[in-house]
Amino acid sequence: MAVLGVLARAAGNVVTRDELFAEIWPGSIVTDDVLTRCIVELRKAFGDSAKSPSVIETIPKVGFRLLPDIQALDPISRPRERPTPTWLVTVSVFAFVAAIAFFGFVAPPGDTSTVQLPAATQTIAVLPFVDMSPGQDQGYFADGLSEELINRLTRLDGLRVTGRNSSFYFKESDEALQTIGQRLSVDHVLEGSVRKSGDALRITAQLVDVRDGFHLWSETYERTQADVFVIQDEIADAVANALSIRLSVGELGRIEGGTTNVDAFEEVLLANAAGKAFDAGGMLRAIDHYQRAVELDPGFAIAWQQLASVYRNAWLVFGTDDQNDWRMKSDDAIAEALRLAPTSPHVLTSAAFVEIDNGNWVDAMRILERVADIKSNEYVLSSGVYTDLLIKMGKTGEAIETNERSRWVDPLHAGSAMYLAHLYTMSGRLDDAFAELERGWQANGYRPQLAAEGIAVAMSAGDEAQLEYWLRRAVDYELPGARGLHTKMYERLGDREASIGVLEAAFADSRSTDYYVVLWASYLGETDLALQALERSPDLWAFWLPVTADIRRQPEFVGLVESLGLDAFWQSYGWGEYCQPVDGAIDCSL
Repeated sequence: MAVLGVLARAAGNVVTRDELFAEIWPGSIVTDDVLTRCIVELRKAFGDSAKSPSVIETIPKVGFRLLPDIQALDPISRPRERPTPTWLVTVSVFAFVAAIAFFGFVAPPGDTSTVQLPAATQTIAVLPFVDMSPGQDQGYFADGLSEELINRLTRLDGLRVTGRNSSFYFKESDEALQTIGQRLSVDHVLEGSVRKSGDALRITAQLVDVRDGFHLWSETYERTQADVFVIQDEIADAVANALSIRLSVGELGRIEGGTTNVDAFEEVLLANAAGKAFDAGGMLRAIDHYQRAVELDPGFAIAWQQLASVYRNAWLVFGTDDQNDWRMKSDDAIAEALRLAPTSPHVLTSAAFVEIDNGNWVDAMRILERVADIKSNEYVLSSGVYTDLLIKMGKTGEAIETNERSRWVDPLHAGSAMYLAHLYTMSGRLDDAFAELERGWQANGYRPQLAAEGIAVAMSAGDEAQLEYWLRRAVDYELPGARGLHTKMYERLGDREASIGVLEAAFADSRSTDYYVVLWASYLGETDLALQALERSPDLWAFWLPVTADIRRQPEFVGLVESLGLDAFWQSYGWGEYCQPVDGAIDCSL
């Protein structure tokens, strides 16, 4: 409403971005995203278009201008009982609607209106332990301890444990525990601190009932770093006793694929911390730490499994040009993990991921079927692999159910929001998709991937304002593998011929950007170019989106489906929503 007011007072004159920032957010550091979002919501409320505006015009690289004539109201002469059908009143109503729409996107997390789940006997969130070390350099260690406690407590029957991403959303937060408990829908919170100096380790932990603030249990542990696994067990045991729930887990070395080597364990903690950024630098650092972990303990199967996963995901950051090299490294690492821990759910899940990436769809599902609890709370966050397979096979119903459950367990996980946004788009629930994108963005993770997903959703919706909004974000969070394509397309937004020229050059230069070429070419009606890119780099995440519907109508598409062996999967596990057998042939024009 403030943005609209400034534009209205300008009476048809251009208002620069700097003037809007100074007027509305004086003294604050605000990104362009905030202002762009306001403009997008206002246009949405008025039914306006960025390409052919009738209400708000964008002046490229300058600012914005309100197009309709403005009339000021005279509050003294206007009869109170008579409505005034002026344009400004209409503006106020629509702006109020826009405000409701905007705040609806960032509603409190954990909406479970679309999924029914049994209530747990007890609920708990493990908040990130605070690093109290003199050098303030043990944050990774404190995070690793918190994550391990989450993993331990998740194994309890009758206990619902909030997922890691949602708990870590409140890292360094000064919000009251009662507020945190309400936002995460839990009754209990476990919090604590870590102080490490040399080999000396001091860990404090306390369990709080957030409903009344009562401390159910607290303890301080003073040990050496070598005793870290024993301390983890003691804390987990004590919490379980306080909640009157039986706990039966041993030290990490007894877990299939685990380790008793403290130094190797610490390398995995460092790797996990580095990889959370999901960018080039963080990924390379994570690889280094995982490699050191398996050098220190060659029998540490979980480290081999995580090394395989980071190898397998490398192309998402660095592009597809060296994808085969990354795959070979991943294949070797997962083979070693399977040799060491052939029945570990974590190892099996990663092994299925490898099979998916190699196009062995049936083999991947058979491996996942061995993970009996893939749909349970314990492994719901690892079920991204399961979801990825369902997405690629065009089976949206079961995938949506799985990920809505994941959202319930971990409502502030940006990755689950990205998956749900894609699934809702596949199924035509575009408003829900945009809401999930905003939920993920507020969770502050996976931003390059969310921005790219936002482009796909906006294209599928045919919403030019949203396309501009998410493309601008993609420019700010562009990954090396995109080779600057988002920036080039943003600079040519609205110029169809220039945009097609960029796509043709990108296609000729590298296969790294083929996924984006498929989307953009489909959106611009260049079906032949889109099909060429899809045939060269058949990324199944692009197969079933509304924006690529014209590709699916081409006779070459059925040949691509058959060459990839999708029909073999469907014959074993049921047909998806987008292709069906018709008179002995496959019809994907649904």
